Amino acid sequence: MNPLVEEALRFSSIRHGGQHRKGSSIPYLSHPFSVALLLETDHQPPTVVAAGLLHDLIEDSKTDPQEILARFGPDVLRLVLAVSEKNREQTWEQRKQMTLEHISSLQFDEVALLVADKLHNLRSIRYDLEMEGMTVWQRFKRPMRDQSWYYHQLLHAFEPFRSSTDLIGLYEQELNSLFYGEKNVKNEKVLRLFESILTCFIEDEWVQEVAPLCQTAYELKEIVARNAVEDEENEAFRQQLERAGWTYPMLAPQLAALQELGYRTAMDASDFVALMRRSIVN
Repeated sequence: MNPLVEEALRFSSIRHGGQHRKGSSIPYLSHPFSVALLLETDHQPPTVVAAGLLHDLIEDSKTDPQEILARFGPDVLRLVLAVSEKNREQTWEQRKQMTLEHISSLQFDEVALLVADKLHNLRSIRYDLEMEGMTVWQRFKRPMRDQSWYYHQLLHAFEPFRSSTDLIGLYEQELNSLFYGEKNVKNEKVLRLFESILTCFIEDEWVQEVAPLCQTAYELKEIVARNAVEDEENEAFRQQLERAGWTYPMLAPQLAALQELGYRTAMDASDFVALMRRSIVN
């Protein structure tokens, strides 16, 4: 083992000692260790692998950045700071939006570290879902719909860096497996949700899907069944659809459901229109 990585593992195990993964009895060290293993597999240099082991210390153990600098050097500190959330007193939405906006300014090795962190989070959620069911989402500060929004938006933000690390492709596969049940079926499943919004939700079709997708279908069905929705917001979305070339008439609850689907999947009006057109051609 590289001496820098070995020292980072030792230091991380001490500082995360006694901590556990959110809502479980799993030692917290399993997360930074898994992140470091992903980075090692991606052939990242020792400084990045070491940063994978240390990436949560500032946020979760109150470790002073100067201590990381003194022990591991400026490159490791740069990497850890790049993926550490600032302004922890802000709301969840504000902090996640800042992370998304920050990605475009990151260096390649910083992106690899961030992707590895989020990739392992997705894998952990999917595993816990298989073991414990949908109660897993209760561990988080925001419900499944908001978690879906965030992880889908992260993929969009990672896209310009895709050629720099294979981890982004793995992230996309894990995202699709979690929310749609398989690696490469997002468009197919979203199209089915879209068509169900326009026609009707057949319950027997959705209960066979993975739990997050089934829950999404149920919640969209509830929106379609509403008698009253926010007209002003719906009208703005309707205009976006029309500008994108959509002419099919939709009721206000259908528009609200489609807008909610767009939020959860990080798709806008033009994305939906393009998806429908591709389905017609095919």
